[in-house]
Amino acid sequence: MVDSTLPSQPAQYSSDEPPMPEKIGKYEIHSLVGKGSCGFVYKGFDPFVRRDVAVKTSRGFTEDHAHDEDSIQRAFFTEARAAGMLSHPHIVSLYDAGTEDGMNYLVMEFVDGDTLMPACAKNGPRLPVDKVVDIIFKCAKALDYSHSRGVLHRDIKPTNIMLTREGVPKVMDFSVAEVNDPTAVVDAKRNAVGSPLYMSPEQVQRNKLEPASDLYSLGVVMYQLLTGETPYTGADLLHLFAAIRHAPVPPVEAKRSDLPRELSTLINRLLAKKVEERYQSGRELGNDLLRIFERLKQADMNLSRRESRDSLRSLRFFDSFSDEEISEILGASHLLNYAPGQEIVREGEIDGAFYLIARGNAEVRKGNTLIDTLMKGDCFGEIGFLTATRRTATVKAADQVLALRVSSTLLDQVSTDCQLRFYKIFTQTLIYRLSLTNAKLSAAKGG
Repeated sequence: MVDSTLPSQPAQYSSDEPPMPEKIGKYEIHSLVGKGSCGFVYKGFDPFVRRDVAVKTSRGFTEDHAHDEDSIQRAFFTEARAAGMLSHPHIVSLYDAGTEDGMNYLVMEFVDGDTLMPACAKNGPRLPVDKVVDIIFKCAKALDYSHSRGVLHRDIKPTNIMLTREGVPKVMDFSVAEVNDPTAVVDAKRNAVGSPLYMSPEQVQRNKLEPASDLYSLGVVMYQLLTGETPYTGADLLHLFAAIRHAPVPPVEAKRSDLPRELSTLINRLLAKKVEERYQSGRELGNDLLRIFERLKQADMNLSRRESRDSLRSLRFFDSFSDEEISEILGASHLLNYAPGQEIVREGEIDGAFYLIARGNAEVRKGNTLIDTLMKGDCFGEIGFLTATRRTATVKAADQVLALRVSSTLLDQVSTDCQLRFYKIFTQTLIYRLSLTNAKLSAAKGG
């Protein structure tokens, strides 16, 4: 079976390997990106449709007799048939297949990214929980589609799931897939296929596989993404397979105390020993994952609101506001981040908003002249807020700035009591700033 992992860096040839071809079929070959015991995976280019492709070859280049020509041929035609039946945004697409000079090749979508394996590293950084849920949700959708077309993958593992640079997962490598064929003869001496660490209990026993078997393997991938470990290990295959068949699932919450209970429950169901106790379809799994994802996002929003409210609570402007009133103001405003040097408002523009600096420092400039410096708790834009006139100066972030932007239109949405309190403090602030300006003008004239 060809290892079709597509790493982010090109693979290297060893001295006993054949030179990289310039072309395979009509496809230009640019670099080697993966290799296995039965062939290679190249990054290629289709000159007709002008796109990058992955060209996966299948030929007994090595002297490893464990991979005879018949098994290589079976893997090639299995993958060509299985992948050719599938068209899904979270499955790597098959574009073409052919044979040239005794070498079989598949032409597939080239995924600019890496497999999930780096995200599963034991000592590496863990992905955010909501990102893991999103990845597994999309893989569940892909498997539900595959199963509905009569295709069992049978080798779901981190190296068979690509993650694009945009974070989109794509299932690949159907070389050991099982394609439902009513005319096929059932092999009573069925061989165990797949990757041992990710095999289901029925898989290690060489029993008939069902969609729940692929979902079990996906559950192992999820467990590893969250913890950096697979649920089971063993000194050898005998001990590993015995653990998969009989040992209780090591509680994921013991390794990640921050995980929500419902996520731990979902993983336990995915990894249940009995097929009938697991999720029976990717759709069923996806529905539960979607509910968990929505709760996680809501929890993030609530946390973000609390953090934002706490940021405003520390400002003098909001001394007399209750937490509920600050939350009302936040709901009718925008808390915005500005990078150093970024303009917050520009001279000459019409902007009917009032700004309050919650963190950082900003510069007020008239043309190229610095006329004032604003710090945490300072505000600006009162006149524009009241009359929507043109800005008379530019305000630019001096360092990382967090600023609350309040517009009079949105402020109409808050309760009457909250509006009255806001306008009372707003008026006091405006009077104070005007008195400071008058004092500066008087001092300047006196000088």
